[in-house]
Amino acid sequence: MQKQEISQKDFVFTDDFAECCSEKYADYCLHILCLKGAARFAEGETIFNVIGGDAIIKSSGKPITIIHCSKDFSIKALLISWTYLYANTPQSSYNVIGALSTSQNPVMPMQKADLDRCLLNFEEIRRRLEQPYHNFFAAVMRRAVETMILDFYDIHARMTHQNIEGVSQASRILQRFVTLLQDGLYKKERSVEYYASRLFITPKYLSEACVAVSGYNASSWIEYYITQEIAHQLNDRSKPLIDIAYELNFSSPSYLSRYVRRIFGCSPSEYRKRLK
Repeated sequence: MQKQEISQKDFVFTDDFAECCSEKYADYCLHILCLKGAARFAEGETIFNVIGGDAIIKSSGKPITIIHCSKDFSIKALLISWTYLYANTPQSSYNVIGALSTSQNPVMPMQKADLDRCLLNFEEIRRRLEQPYHNFFAAVMRRAVETMILDFYDIHARMTHQNIEGVSQASRILQRFVTLLQDGLYKKERSVEYYASRLFITPKYLSEACVAVSGYNASSWIEYYITQEIAHQLNDRSKPLIDIAYELNFSSPSYLSRYVRRIFGCSPSEYRKRLK
């Protein structure tokens, strides 16, 4: 029976917070469980505080800078490459809501039972990773990762009181809006007015529907998609900035540079240096 190969490099386990924030893991999604103590860090230009019992989910391309850690600060972390996650994230209507929310605020408070459940998920993934001889290795690895992700979705939804599977009119509008974004229209169109016209509603109604369901307005959704695309394109260090600006409908490379600096807190060249 043919077993799908999974690279050991797709998964990194560490207890070192500084290692998690290393530039070499810019292409990884960070899942950090804070066991005790406290820390302060900056993601781009925004400062966050974290204490024992919190989780940090870093899904954006913004760099993390450690400002301070208490002497007793300790973590358990699992870093998963975006290459693996893109291919194995479970299908859920909460995917984009969760990703957008954690890109705005990566710190997620948890109850002790939630923390214990997440620690068990980490250990299950580690255990499965050590069994490549399993005839269904790729499938059981995918199930273990999916369980962890869905548990994080569940915790986040409860902590933020968000409705995951709403069937309201606002939910249907958000779903149609996200479908337009997922079709790649954000690469050329970044105005709320454009998407509202495609949905035959007013820009105000579109934003109100987005806020009602997800907590974020329409502009935030558009910015989320374009930010992830810029980060993806900048990961190709051989690609000229002028080509990226053209593909993403920026009027000039300098305009794109200003946008990158506002979103990531650094210039495109500085962002690429972090990837080396």
